[in-house]
Amino acid sequence: MTEQEIRGSMRAEVRAHCLDLSEGGALLFLPTPIDAGTVADFALELEGDTVWVQAEVRHVRPASRGPVEGYEVGVQFVGIDPHDERRLREYLSRAERP
Repeated sequence: MTEQEIRGSMRAEVRAHCLDLSEGGALLFLPTPIDAGTVADFALELEGDTVWVQAEVRHVRPASRGPVEGYEVGVQFVGIDPHDERRLREYLSRAERP
């Protein structure tokens, strides 16, 4: 068999810390960068519930959280199931109350 270049994609699970969340997107802290323009699936854990969203990476910048080096990644939600959208909206509404 001869060597050939094969192109493809790989899925990986990366743990992220959510710094800011809205109905339209989120600011995440990740240990590895993601290229701007990438569209990825994200699982948001909200009070024991998992909400799945598809989001486009809009910006990436190096950042640190105390001694931990990583990247702040801004994402814009581009796809979300209506049921999950309602759960996200309800979560954000509860989080805004004093």
